[in-house]
Amino acid sequence: MAKASRGEELRSSDERVWGPVILQAAESIVVHGIDLNVEDEVETYWDIVFANSYQYAVEEFADRADERLDETAAALAQVLSRGWLGSADVVSPQGVFSDSITLRATQIENPEDDLYGDKPLGAFWTSSYLPNGDSAWSRSEKSEFASLNRKLRNFTFRLPPPRDIFIIRYPEDYRRLVADYPRKLQNGRTVVDWRRASDDYMAVRLTACGLALAHHFRVVTPAGVAWLSGWDAESTAWLHLPCNADLDN
Repeated sequence: MAKASRGEELRSSDERVWGPVILQAAESIVVHGIDLNVEDEVETYWDIVFANSYQYAVEEFADRADERLDETAAALAQVLSRGWLGSADVVSPQGVFSDSITLRATQIENPEDDLYGDKPLGAFWTSSYLPNGDSAWSRSEKSEFASLNRKLRNFTFRLPPPRDIFIIRYPEDYRRLVADYPRKLQNGRTVVDWRRASDDYMAVRLTACGLALAHHFRVVTPAGVAWLSGWDAESTAWLHLPCNADLDN
């Protein structure tokens, strides 16, 4: 009999399995004594973004059971399911850091490897505005692209029908996306066939809740085990530009 994978072993146990992002955030909550009843959702979001950045700092960043953090992770998951953090809505305007107001046409390609995670090449990327008016990408922009001195611009558009935007809030959402559009990399990893997905969807949005719960969470699909990676913030990958799309000055 073939040996079960670590993911299969975890899912066959009685322990609750969490993604590494929410567990890292839960660890910070415990260490720093953060009161989730007091902290506002903007700071909670930045806690999640910071926790997600550990994907680049540790050798293994994967879902697991952790009895010590289980209760805190469950409480945080409840917070993430509400308000701006849990919203699935794509709202106009979105924020874009750009040195130009020119909108380039999208041309979706599949990455040949998973060096940058499971992301659609050639997509147009935006982030929502937080309740305090900041872009959900603003801190990542400052830490990763400050030297480019790009301006934050409003991306306005006519809202497409909800069916045209695929929303990732939970691991099951990503599992369904991969199951519908599977693709195998040479290293055996199963990822999304973004070119096929672009035939049916205008955009894919990873919510703040999805960043915490679905990112780096291994899911079992008919085509193999898959996990979303490489997304650094709440964001929408536009596979096609929506109607009346515009960037302001």
